[in-house]
Amino acid sequence: MNDINQKNTQTASFDSMVRKLARDWHVYKNSLKNWNIKESSIVSDTMLPLQKDLETTWTALNEALQDDFSQIKSILNSEDYISSLETELKAQGIPLNGEFPQYELPPFKLFVSLENFEARLSLGRKSERTSLLNPQELSKWVGIRYKRVSGRKFNSTQFMKDLLAAYKVANRLMYREKDEVWGRAVQLSQIYDLMTIKQTSRTDYPKQFFIYDLGLLKEQSTISLDEFRFEFGFARNQARAIVIVDSLGRESRLSSLTIYKEV
Repeated sequence: MNDINQKNTQTASFDSMVRKLARDWHVYKNSLKNWNIKESSIVSDTMLPLQKDLETTWTALNEALQDDFSQIKSILNSEDYISSLETELKAQGIPLNGEFPQYELPPFKLFVSLENFEARLSLGRKSERTSLLNPQELSKWVGIRYKRVSGRKFNSTQFMKDLLAAYKVANRLMYREKDEVWGRAVQLSQIYDLMTIKQTSRTDYPKQFFIYDLGLLKEQSTISLDEFRFEFGFARNQARAIVIVDSLGRESRLSSLTIYKEV
């Protein structure tokens, strides 16, 4: 208990010194900017002993902090950490498959790297990283992103209308024709660019949403809208493909969309 109290006292003292030094530094900079030599000299004299005290306090405090780092590293490599993390993730309403350090929570994959002290959340080729490894904080971070994608209502009819509108433009541009050339493939990446041509649109509809919506649409046995039939194309060059993930976490690599107009 004494060690804890001592560390808390050192921390509070260090915080106070840092704030005081920051205030003095701000005054010092403004004094020089205004050619106020008198004030800058006074503040400089005040900062000098504070810098020395700050260094002394930090040396003592750092020893205690290193102990904290060691304890955290020990916890991270324990079974208790794994159990706590999985409990917190489930509390967020996230379905978990797999085992630590890699989980599947369709349409995402979560990988926790203790070697790099970070976690990576992936949807297809798109991924985000965080260094928040506290089970509660990491689970909240994952939960926000999971619910943002999986909690959206998917309207397949409206999505196909949006795809059709973008396909018409992309088709005419690609094949340099006045009218659409039905039955010709158009790159999915170009479709997305046209659907989000405004910056605000791209913010409201990030590529993760597009990837997931494609996966949900692909799950349907037949993909058609009125007289139009939709068909996805697979890439020969896998590096250029978009990795589509459906609601079950199944992946497929697609590159193009072809729309046929039934006569």
